[in-house]
Amino acid sequence: MRSASFIIALSLFAAVTACGQKAPIDTAGNPCLDGEAALAADDPERAVTSFEACLESRELEPGEEAIIHSQLGGAYLYLDRYEDALHEFDLAYAVAETQGATLNSPYVRRNRGIARYRTDRKDGALSDLEAAAIDLPNDMLTFLNLGGLYLDLDRPAEAVAAFDTVTRLEPTWPGGWISRSGAFLELGINTSAIDDARRAVELDPESGFALNQLCWSLIEDGRAEAALPLCEQAVAAEPEIGAIVHSLASALEDVGREEEAYPLFAQAHELTPDDPELLADYERTHPNR
Repeated sequence: MRSASFIIALSLFAAVTACGQKAPIDTAGNPCLDGEAALAADDPERAVTSFEACLESRELEPGEEAIIHSQLGGAYLYLDRYEDALHEFDLAYAVAETQGATLNSPYVRRNRGIARYRTDRKDGALSDLEAAAIDLPNDMLTFLNLGGLYLDLDRPAEAVAAFDTVTRLEPTWPGGWISRSGAFLELGINTSAIDDARRAVELDPESGFALNQLCWSLIEDGRAEAALPLCEQAVAAEPEIGAIVHSLASALEDVGREEEAYPLFAQAHELTPDDPELLADYERTHPNR
């Protein structure tokens, strides 16, 4: 089954700060406090500037430097600068150890797990995210990323369980249902995959990602004719996503419309050249390229 058939939304980082503080802070010209205030205001670029200035401007108490590094890592994570984020989280733990301090926030552990996951350090990511899941049983970001990681590790049953938590915590968010649908497909439980995809479409009928998940689930269930109009709607909504174009190409091919399908296989590969399944279908349908 195709790992690119669904897209897990992993960029919901409004709550990735190390402490989750949202109350107003009197910065009084202090870059350390200003960094915290910037995180509370969802202003990660200012937070990065302030925390960097904080680390350069004053002597910090034992343990305080580790916290600032972890908060700077949270700001980088918010900006999708995953290597920078991981560097700061690793520094935070190293500094805490050398100063005899303890950095035991489960949010920092979760955030480092996300950074490790997004930089392909899967073993470390699994350790961090599973530990965070114990301490943060109602944290959607933990279970969303843990579910995606389980899928990458070919552990779809555990992915379903993780996404169960996501759908429980955020039942009106289509991304959780899309994600669990994809995990059910990996298990070969097509009926449940279709049900979850239908739920996602009901929640957001205009979402190209939800429409694509239902389209692909029906294709996997051998129902390309029923999938085709959904695939067309998904491409109309998200024409630049290779996996979504690929779904339409697959549906067209399955109903015998190869002349329309084959150019779309090429287009899907062009949009997402690093996807191995999209490459395989492009090479299969364009042997004389």
